Amino acid sequence: MHCGRRRSVAADVTLLAPAELQQVAWGENEAFLSLQDGSMLTARLVIGADGANSWLRNKADIPLTFWDYHHHALVATIRTAEPHQAVARQAFHGDGILAFLPLSDPHLCSIVWSLSPGEAQRMQQADETTFNQALNIAFDNRLGLCQLASEREVFPLTGRYARQFAAHRLALVGDAAHTIHPLAGQGVNLGFMDAAELIDELKRLHVQGKDIGQHLYLRRYERSRKHSAALMLAGMQGFREMFSGSHPAKKLLRDVGLKLADTLPGVKPQLIRQAMGLNDLPAWLR
Repeated sequence: MHCGRRRSVAADVTLLAPAELQQVAWGENEAFLSLQDGSMLTARLVIGADGANSWLRNKADIPLTFWDYHHHALVATIRTAEPHQAVARQAFHGDGILAFLPLSDPHLCSIVWSLSPGEAQRMQQADETTFNQALNIAFDNRLGLCQLASEREVFPLTGRYARQFAAHRLALVGDAAHTIHPLAGQGVNLGFMDAAELIDELKRLHVQGKDIGQHLYLRRYERSRKHSAALMLAGMQGFREMFSGSHPAKKLLRDVGLKLADTLPGVKPQLIRQAMGLNDLPAWLR
C-alpha cells in the first residue's frame, strides 16, 4: 500500500509512511515535530487530519463541544445475494437507521447500523441466524438475502465540534474538527470540503506572499468551515429526529416530504448538490 501511495504523490512531495509523531512544539515562525524514529521535522503549517480523537488538536489545547447521540453504531461486513451496483443505501425503521456502503467486491457491503445502546448490544451478541434475520427484515431484502461476513463491532455515537478549526501553525480538517451522526454519510463530505477549502486558502496566501501558518490568515478558512459544519450538524440533527421513531404523524410527514422532494421539478437535484457539498465548492474545483 505504501508503494502505491508513493507512486501517486507529486515529485516535490516527500511521503513518510509509516511514521508516528511523538512531540510537537509551536514556534513563532515554524512548528517543530519529533517522530518516533528520532528524526525532526519543521513546518510552517501542520494540518490535523488525525481523526475524532485528534492528537494534534489535544496538543494545541483546542477544546471541544460534544454531545451523546444516545445511539450506538454496529459495524460489520455483509455478503449480499444481489450485487450492490456501487450504490449506497439506507433504511429507516423504528428507532434505527441502517446504511449499506458498497465495497470493491460487488457482493460485499460495510454496514453502519445505528441503534439504541441496548439493541446494539443485543444484535452484537445474537447468533448469526438471528442477526441475519433481523438485518434482512430491517433492510427489507433490498439486495436479496444478506449474511454476516465479519465480526461485529459496536461503538457509541458522539457528536464533536472543535471550538477552533485553526490555531497558530495548525489547521484542523475532517473528524479532527467535527464529527456528526453517520446518517446520510455527510461526515466524509464535510471532511472533503474542509480539505478543498483549505487548499484554496493556502493557494491564495501563497500567491499573496503571506505566512500560511499565521492564525490571523487562517481565520478566513476557520470561519467558513465552522459555519458550514454548524449548518450540517443542525440539519442532520433535525433529519435524525424526523427519521427516528414510528409515530404516525412523523411517518406521514416523512412520506410526504420524500415524495415531494422526488417529484417537484428541480428540488431533488438541488438537495443532492447540497448533500454532496457542490454548492460550496471553492473556485478551483468548479
